[in-house]
Amino acid sequence: MAGYPRKMSWWCLVAVFFSTLMTLDARNRTEISLFNNTWTNFTLGSGDTLDVTLSNISVNSSFAMLHVHAIHTSVVGSLAPDYHTYTSVNSSDVGLLTLLEKGQSSVTWFVNSTRNETDGTKVWMMALEYNASDPIPGACNQEFPLENDPNIHVHYNLYETIVQFQFSNVGFPRQPKGIPECDQGSSGDHRLKYDVYQYYLPEHDFSEASLVQGLKRMTHPADIIANGHLIRTLDSKKKPNMTLASFKGQGVIYNVIVRDPKLNTSASYIPVHTYACSFTDTVAGCFANNDVAKALSTIAGVIGLFLCFTGHRYFKTELFIFGFLATMLITFILISMYSDESHAVRVGISCMVGAVGGILWTLFWWRFGLAVLSVLLVGLVLGYMFASIIFFTPFGNLNVWLNDFNYGMSFACGIMIIPVFLLAFTKTLSIVSCSVIGSYAVILALDAYLYTCLSYIALNPIKRAVAQDFRVAVISAPFQVKDYVLVALWVLLSILGAVSQFYRERGREDFPPCPYELYRKKRQESLPQPNIQQPDQQDREETEPLLSNQEAPTYVINHVT
Repeated sequence: MAGYPRKMSWWCLVAVFFSTLMTLDARNRTEISLFNNTWTNFTLGSGDTLDVTLSNISVNSSFAMLHVHAIHTSVVGSLAPDYHTYTSVNSSDVGLLTLLEKGQSSVTWFVNSTRNETDGTKVWMMALEYNASDPIPGACNQEFPLENDPNIHVHYNLYETIVQFQFSNVGFPRQPKGIPECDQGSSGDHRLKYDVYQYYLPEHDFSEASLVQGLKRMTHPADIIANGHLIRTLDSKKKPNMTLASFKGQGVIYNVIVRDPKLNTSASYIPVHTYACSFTDTVAGCFANNDVAKALSTIAGVIGLFLCFTGHRYFKTELFIFGFLATMLITFILISMYSDESHAVRVGISCMVGAVGGILWTLFWWRFGLAVLSVLLVGLVLGYMFASIIFFTPFGNLNVWLNDFNYGMSFACGIMIIPVFLLAFTKTLSIVSCSVIGSYAVILALDAYLYTCLSYIALNPIKRAVAQDFRVAVISAPFQVKDYVLVALWVLLSILGAVSQFYRERGREDFPPCPYELYRKKRQESLPQPNIQQPDQQDREETEPLLSNQEAPTYVINHVT
């Protein structure tokens, strides 16, 4: 009996321990009720768990979906409280789908924050009910952990953004005798259609208000159609993924509407957002310090302004700039294709080689003075810009350009168009090239501060040459008010620059004389001339013939007269 009190004390400690755990668990768990089609927000502390319940579900509903969106971070959503791998998903945009059973009037989901945020993690949530005739998003999942996965999975890098989702199934009532087979494979009728939409947020706007407003516009099928931009329509014969061009720092929301043409019903997946950059990376993230890039862009803008209005007058400087641009572009593409160096190293090497190329092209003009050949490179740079603009439009998304040969030959023809038509008018080609390329450099300087998409006009062809998968990327530029203003400014500067240069160059020679010929002429003039002296009067008299003033005798046969 002496050990009995000691045994009791151990039991008391165990009871107190579990009681404390239950108290802590109760303190970190929060229950919240949602109403159908109603947005609500909540701030999760570190390690907090939300028990989200949708009550009073209609008897006509067949399944329910929970939307959870975190701001600049990620959360974990689960169908069960144990957060098992096959019942949970970790993302900034979480979707959970529950097939309802007969008589079920409520459903509970679980949301957890795993990050140690001092000010908490703010999440926006909404639950939606769907009828038995509505297609079930992600019900034919064959790749991701959830059995029914209505989520859109996004992966991005510097060049492209990959959007991936899982096929849906046709709608069916609660607990049917047999679940319909998935609408895919050779046995399916492929009747379900998938419309992929995108919605651009305001440029370089990372605010919560902007994101939430965009998510609300991209949740319901009717709102998605009204506000989003249709990229492409797919069916189950094609792969459920798409590749799009990345625009770093540009917020975009993607969603997919699955349609059943037979029943004329539709449902939407969980909208997903991305900025094609990281909020935690301090070097190359969304909030990374880019003062150096802004300074370089400003210098380029000043040089572009000089080129736009006075480029042709300073012809050797013009040749150096265009030689630099062409050589740098080719060098960067080659290094990126055959080297794994960092982006900064590749840019640095390309600039150094570009400077050498600019000097060599200027020396070519200095030695030979061939205006036609010298301006040919200038025209090719303008042709590159022309071809880049053409392929930046929807014309560049045609399926025929998926073939590298078709794209390469067509792009090369686009580059050659400008020199072919204007090379005969060499002075005109030089002035137009200076005004267009120079004004574009000014626009790029403004782009560094206004964060528009115009820099990608020249960058996308480089991406196509460097990244093999970029050939399948859909280029859908986020043209907004700032972009249209800068395009108008670009056109205005180009016209003013060309008119100004034509006016300044009227009455002047088309091109300056060959520098080498001028140098050789001056060198010859500076050499000592041979001293050729005229003979004096006495020397001239001694050398003159004695009979110079007499007439020559006339000879006749046998007589002299």
